[in-house]
Amino acid sequence: MTERANGAPLDPSPDLSVSLGPIVLDHPLVDASGTFDLLEYARRYDGDYFADFPYAAYVPKTVTVDARTGNPAPRVTETPSGMINAIGLENPGVRAWIARLGEWAHLRQPVIVSVGGNEPEQYAAVVAALDEYLDAAAPGAAPSIQGYELNISCPNVSSGLQIGADRAATAEVVGACREATSRFLLAKLTPNVRDVTEIGAAALDAGADGLSLINTLKALVLDRDTLKPFLGNRTGGLCGPAVKPVALRMVAEVAQAFPDTPIVGMGGVATGLDALEFIACGATAVGVGAANFTAFEAPQRILAELREELAARGFASAADARGVALSS
Repeated sequence: MTERANGAPLDPSPDLSVSLGPIVLDHPLVDASGTFDLLEYARRYDGDYFADFPYAAYVPKTVTVDARTGNPAPRVTETPSGMINAIGLENPGVRAWIARLGEWAHLRQPVIVSVGGNEPEQYAAVVAALDEYLDAAAPGAAPSIQGYELNISCPNVSSGLQIGADRAATAEVVGACREATSRFLLAKLTPNVRDVTEIGAAALDAGADGLSLINTLKALVLDRDTLKPFLGNRTGGLCGPAVKPVALRMVAEVAQAFPDTPIVGMGGVATGLDALEFIACGATAVGVGAANFTAFEAPQRILAELREELAARGFASAADARGVALSS
């Protein structure tokens, strides 16, 4: 058996299971919405991908009440230590999305649906439509949708500002969705704010059960030949390793402000040690985003590395590592 430097034996199998509110996860890793297409991965996989699904929960691409075509091309570009995207929440709308749920009904892991919109009523309409369908669906006709992640980084129709940058707008969206469902609600916080804990407090006070953060940082990249904005939408969202220090700081702030709140931390997770750092800063679970674009096997590798990092530091479980960076 491998030993630590002090001669004590390493635990080769730390307990990776965590509880994200009422949702029990086999391990802390989930995908970040919009970065991982379950059906596309299943088509590329040699075997039963639903049985071998690498994440502990699946967070699909954001769904809106009506279909969206997204932003004009180009919509994605690489940047040093990261990538910038301006997809624009392209999706077929909630009714068409529901019609395809049978294609992945056999997924064994819980699903947390990412919900978007431009006003509270749009968010609530998506949640209500899904709840209505799920409550009436025959057993096995749909995957196990256990909660919603509210993508409040969308612009508000009336103000044009991000909903998640305004406490009142955040509370209105969360409150409307809370009235529409009893399922688990996460509010996904934007980093483009002065104080992320103020928005977190507004979301929790309005009925959110947990928080996920961070979403992308608003960014601009130029075409180096023309010196004009490269993306068709001019600006986009920066993700990847470049944002990790910002994300860790914000996760730590939220975890200290709301110590009993389930938190999904994300932003630049590329290795198991990155994931452990988020857990150490107070995250319950960890979202993997840009790394999904680097290699098909990235989720399995990151999970194996997380297990090794926990064992090497003598943690008997992932839960034991939560918040260790916050203690004095």
